[in-house]
Amino acid sequence: MDPTLVKAAVGGIGVVAAAAVTAVFQYAAKVREERRLLRVSLVEADTKVAGTFGELIGRSHGRGRSELNDALVQALLADGELVETIRRTYADYIRGAPDKLAAVDRVFRDLPIAHPIGTDDMDATLQVLAALGRKHDILTRAARGAVEGRQAWKPLPNGVNLVEALKKQEKWNNMGRVMRLLHPRSRP
Repeated sequence: MDPTLVKAAVGGIGVVAAAAVTAVFQYAAKVREERRLLRVSLVEADTKVAGTFGELIGRSHGRGRSELNDALVQALLADGELVETIRRTYADYIRGAPDKLAAVDRVFRDLPIAHPIGTDDMDATLQVLAALGRKHDILTRAARGAVEGRQAWKPLPNGVNLVEALKKQEKWNNMGRVMRLLHPRSRP
């Protein structure tokens, strides 16, 4: 065999091997970047879910959205004898308070109007929270806290069963993957 042909063949194999190694490194970098982007998108999704879940918890405990009464704000900003009297009263109240910051907070806390939530809506929202808690591991403990908190002041029909189901789900969530595989029937 001709030695120049052998050298050319070996050199060609080296070029192919180098290209293959470069391609593997590029692929690994691409996979790392895709995993990073996936983690970022999962964090964003979890944040949105947590915000919505928090709103549902508020609804389940009878707290609706709050807003400033536009008419009251406009009246406070308008001119007139009554408005001046109200302003002076608030100013005197704040000036005479030992804790000025707490007094200002009290004045502004009285301005918002809260929209109440009915008991049927509260009960339905709590059922939704329990279902989401059983479905998503990250929400189980918060759902259990919401149901238990509600049970303390206004018991929910079948609330005890919901708490027990969420406790079982939380126990399942805390099991390792191997234990889950070994005990599939213990899944709630």
